[in-house]
Parts: sequence; C-alpha cells; structure tokens
Amino acid sequence: MKYISLLNITFAYSGADDLFSNLSYSFSADKKVAIIGDNGAGKTTLLKIISGDLLPDSGRIVRNATCYLLNQINTNSTKSGGQSQQQALARAFDSGTDILLLDEPTNNLDASSRQDFFRKLFSYRGGAVIVSHDRLLLNQVDMLLELHNGKLSVFGGNYDFYIAQKRQMQESLESKYTSVQQEITRLNATMAKAQNMRQHHEAKQQKERNNKSAGSKIAANAMKGKSQETEAKRKKLIQAKLSKQIKCSAELSAQLRNDTIKVPLPNVKVYDKEIIRLENVFFSYGDKFVLSDFNLTIRTGERVRLIGDNGAGKTTILKLISGVLQPSSGAVKASGKIAYLNQDLSLLNPDKSVVENIADYADVLLHDAHVIAANFGFRGDASKKQVGVLSGGELLKATLAAVIGSGNQPDLLILDEPTNNLDIKSTMVLEEALNQYKGAVLIVSHDDIFMQKLNMNRSIRI
Repeated sequence: MKYISLLNITFAYSGADDLFSNLSYSFSADKKVAIIGDNGAGKTTLLKIISGDLLPDSGRIVRNATCYLLNQINTNSTKSGGQSQQQALARAFDSGTDILLLDEPTNNLDASSRQDFFRKLFSYRGGAVIVSHDRLLLNQVDMLLELHNGKLSVFGGNYDFYIAQKRQMQESLESKYTSVQQEITRLNATMAKAQNMRQHHEAKQQKERNNKSAGSKIAANAMKGKSQETEAKRKKLIQAKLSKQIKCSAELSAQLRNDTIKVPLPNVKVYDKEIIRLENVFFSYGDKFVLSDFNLTIRTGERVRLIGDNGAGKTTILKLISGVLQPSSGAVKASGKIAYLNQDLSLLNPDKSVVENIADYADVLLHDAHVIAANFGFRGDASKKQVGVLSGGELLKATLAAVIGSGNQPDLLILDEPTNNLDIKSTMVLEEALNQYKGAVLIVSHDDIFMQKLNMNRSIRI
C-alpha cells in the first residue's frame, strides 16, 4: 500500500512556539481522511508539510506515494469563488496522484457543484487528506483526525461518531472537575476547622499554664512545641494536597469548553414593517447582466436565504442592499440600520483592540464595551488584543460582539458565506448568536447543515 508517513515531526514558524511537536501519522492511498481543529491549530501547515511544500524543523517524512495539494482558493476579479474552486478541483482530480491533499475543498461551491465534488471524491481511486469544516463532507469520510496542541488524535469514524465521543469526553471532564471542586472545598474546610481547633486548644493550654508552677510550665511548653510541630506537618500535607487539586482544577477548566455568548434584547420595541424593497432592479458588470427585473422585500425579523448557482448574483444582491453597489436601473429602498458582514469580515479596524472596536461601532462607553466583550468570550487581556492578530473564529466573535452585542442592534444583518474558513466550534458559536438575535437576517450560504440549525422563514432562488 502506498503511503506518506510523518515521523516525529516538529515545526515552528520563526519566533513562535512549536506548532507541532513529535507528531507522527501515516496517510495511506486507500483512505479518505479528514483533519479538523480550531483555527490556528496548523491544519493548512500540516498539509504543506505532507506535500513537501514546507520542511519540518526535525523528524522525517517517508513517501512512496505521489500527492497533489489544493490550497484554499483566493477569488480573482473575473470569476466567482465557486467558479475558481470548481476549476481548481478539476485540476486536482485530473492529476491522478495517489493522495489528494484538499484544503477546504467545498468552500464557495453551490449545491450542484457540491454533489459533483462528492461523487468525484468518493469514486477517486486514490486516497485523500481533507481539511474541512463542512459537516456534510465530514460525515462521509473513512477516518476523522483532530489536530490540537500540536498532536493528532484519531477518531475511528465520521463526524457524528466524533461528536458522540467528544460529548462523552466532555461529560467525563465535567464530572472530574466537579469532584476536584468538591475536594478543594473539603480540604479548605479541613484547614479552617484545624485552625479553629488549634486556636481553641492553644487558648485552653495558655489558661492552664497560667495556673501551674514553673516546672509544670516548662513541661507544658515542651508539649506545646511538639503539638505545634505535628500541626505544622499536618498543615503542610493538607496544603500540598490542596495545591495539587487547584492545579488539577485549572487544567480541567482549560479543557472545558466555554464558548457560550450572550446577545441582549434590542433596546427599542420592534414593530412589524417593511425594511427592504428592491423594485425592478437591473445590474450588470460591463456588458454582462447579472440581475434583470429583480424584486425582493424583507420585513422586520424575517430570516431569508438566497439560493442560486455560482455567478447567479447572490453576493451582488447583498452589496446592492448594503449600498456597496448601485443598480443599473430600478430602486433599492432600505428602512433602518443595516450591517453587512462580508466574506472577509473586514468590518472592524485591524489596528484597534477588540474593546475599542466594540466601543466605536456600537457607540457605547468603554466600560460597556468591556461588558459586551466579556459576553462574547473576550475577558481580561483578551479584550485588549488587536483585531488584526485575531484568528478567524476570534474575528467572527469580535465582529458579532460589535454588531449585535449591544442593545443598539441593526434591523437587518447581512451575511455572505459566513461559515467559510471557520472551524466547527466557531460555526456553532455563530449558530448560537444568530438564534439569539431578534432582527432580520439575509444569508448566502452553501452550508446546508448550518442553515438547518437556523430558523429561516423562506428561501429565494436567484
């Protein structure tokens, strides 16, 4: 069997901590394997090491299989993201290599293109190593690996199996954490009780010594010294146990997921009204008409999904509504506040901190911005991080905090492929935020599982 084996791989970018440390795994040409992990865990870097585009700092790679690396696609000005992705995938499948290395292969693909990709992938004669957050794809692979803290953990099944295993692990962690907290409480109570007993005992002994002769006092002081020595040893033993439990508590706490966020209710009462109307809209890029006599209305609180093939004009509609583009003819009428989260999540100032961006965008005091930041998981020093250095998931949470974290929320939230390049954990955070948000939502997304998690009112095909 042909394979590519990583043996004790260590790798770090210049000036940074190790991304991988003694990582080992063998990828074979008869398996379709997916790698998942948080943004910044090193999934794309690992693909480049497997392909040979990057060399490890130590360890070695044994290859007797050919491979082809498909990087994430950067959309150019003449083609949509979906069109560029389809062409790149066609080149990958035509390569005929033993193992395909695919980085987010379903990004930007419409429904028909996704079905075509699945058919070609699972009929491909070779193996594949796939980095993806696409839960539909992850449920069809042979093996799922999780990259975390520079190590690969193997889950011998698909995504549903992985979730079930992670749930069990999480429940076990929670049980251990509860036990540790109970032991900390018990040890603290033991120390407090011992302290009270010692003080009571010493007061009693002092009273007895005051009533005794000089010789008796010497003997009593000797007894006191031995008692204090024994008490000190016992206290030291309990303190050591307590320190061990506190350390264990901190380690377990770091492993427990704490991704819950809090979206407030809007400050003002929401009245049912029409907030968006597109009437007989035409739009063209040069000589090419993308929209012809297009009409759309959205009312307060409505949740609308735009569906269509790549290049049909979905993103164009979002840009027309948000004012980024102007129609060739027809009318675009908007009533109320609109927030447009494009695919790049470029709403915030990269040179300012998370809390400064929240204060600026939401128009709130810095103190209130800190409260909002905490509601979205940015506590302490995390709220002071510059937006420009945030990971994709952190940038999403910071953007959501600024846009919907205060009571002064938009009437309409527009999202263009919001789950692209998000890890699964971040996607679930987004689902939670949108399900708490009470305003209108207009979404373009090819992620069917993500859309199923939201309470959409209707879908409009372009």
